[in-house]
Amino acid sequence: MVLDVKRRTWLAAVAIGAPALLIGTARSQGLQREREKDMRIFVGFESGGGADAVARAIASQLQRRTSRRIIVENRTGSFGAVPGELIRKAPPDGSELALLSSTTLVSRLGSKTFPFDPAKDITPVTRIGNFPIAFAVSPKLGIESFKDYLEWISGGDPSRRRIAVSSNTTFIEVLNVLLRRSVGESLEPVHYRGATAALSDIRDDKIPATVNTMTSLLPPHRGRRVRILMATGTRRSSAAPNIPVATELGYPTLDMEEWFAFFASPTMPAPLVDQLNRRLRGIIDDREMVELLKPLGLEVQTSTPAELSELIESHRQAWKGRMAATGVQASN
Repeated sequence: MVLDVKRRTWLAAVAIGAPALLIGTARSQGLQREREKDMRIFVGFESGGGADAVARAIASQLQRRTSRRIIVENRTGSFGAVPGELIRKAPPDGSELALLSSTTLVSRLGSKTFPFDPAKDITPVTRIGNFPIAFAVSPKLGIESFKDYLEWISGGDPSRRRIAVSSNTTFIEVLNVLLRRSVGESLEPVHYRGATAALSDIRDDKIPATVNTMTSLLPPHRGRRVRILMATGTRRSSAAPNIPVATELGYPTLDMEEWFAFFASPTMPAPLVDQLNRRLRGIIDDREMVELLKPLGLEVQTSTPAELSELIESHRQAWKGRMAATGVQASN
């Protein structure tokens, strides 16, 4: 009799506990599915360039620290702006991010067809780090300095003035004004989808020079595939202390410091943006990651979403000031 009562009590307990167990299991499975949902990081330049290298380094660490698979997708075109177009319509759950450079965003100032508004169509998540713009030539030319380069383009046919460009065309416009004022010469930009194709043409003597991010040109500079003659900014990079900056060479207008940042869907809820910000900053600010990105010429400096919003606006105003000072017209 006692055993029968105990048996009935045990069965009742199981019956009561079973729904909770099932709910707990279902909830656990749901969380597991959420953790395992792929995250995509869109990069606007081809594989092998500086933006791609930065994205893949961060993706590797992010995947290591979470249960999610992190996929880097290269979507080229529009001077690196395609990722901004993609996340403009992305789900608001943080599963899709865009890595964009300030050199891409500033191109909107000189383009009437730029595909999105950085202030409205994308959500700032965090800055990744800063870098200068670098000016490089083929080592086959035997040119040792920017002054030598200017003498070289002045002493030959017009093809010497061709220069490969894959992002900030506004930079070339400003530089051309400065060159015309100082030496009476200007460069002829040739548009590429990324640094890799430009480096290939430099190797094959199809084009003599290129301007791109330091992150794209410093590794091939070290490998002697190009020679960087000048970088923007007011101080030399700690990763490349032998490369002079434009302000040293008499071009104070070329004092710009550019940056990479992560952006998300414009409809992403603020609490989720803050959560994603904390996770990414924890990875990017890690000493191991800082040391990994330094050889690319990237100086890590993260931010809150609000700080990044302010940076975007101050960067835009700084570039408008440079354009006004050199007479380059903004289209918007």
